[in-house]
Amino acid sequence: MIQRIQTIYLSIATVLTLVMLLLKVQLVYVTAQAGEYFLTPFSINLVGANGTETVVSALAIAAILSLGLLLTIFAIMQFKKRKLQIKVAQGALLLQLAAIAAIFYYVNEMSKIAEFVPVSYSPILIILLINVVVYFLAIRGIKKDDKLVRSADRLR
Repeated sequence: MIQRIQTIYLSIATVLTLVMLLLKVQLVYVTAQAGEYFLTPFSINLVGANGTETVVSALAIAAILSLGLLLTIFAIMQFKKRKLQIKVAQGALLLQLAAIAAIFYYVNEMSKIAEFVPVSYSPILIILLINVVVYFLAIRGIKKDDKLVRSADRLR
């Protein structure tokens, strides 16, 4: 059924991912001599005397988060096929971990551009860790649901 706890967990993950994508939040920022660099899910930007300019495109982060978002929505719709729902939720969890890895890759690139100045991480990155926990809880809920249905089938 769609009103199970795993649907709530997957809905929370959907909303948190949408917040990261739609608000274009600053994930990481660096203050260098040339100005202030910051990483969004779409690009590395430089805010200097000339205004804001895009230094490097970081569309890989946005693409990974978008694909994870689509998989999560698809997993919500697969409430009757629990095995498929588990696989899709696991795929979304792996994509969330890939997004974290992509962010650290772009942080490395940003620190090279800014000449290895110390990097400051935004507290908004906690959303990514919360998403990982929420996906894990959703997968656990789906497995419990599947176990309950299987035990009920044995009793008949």
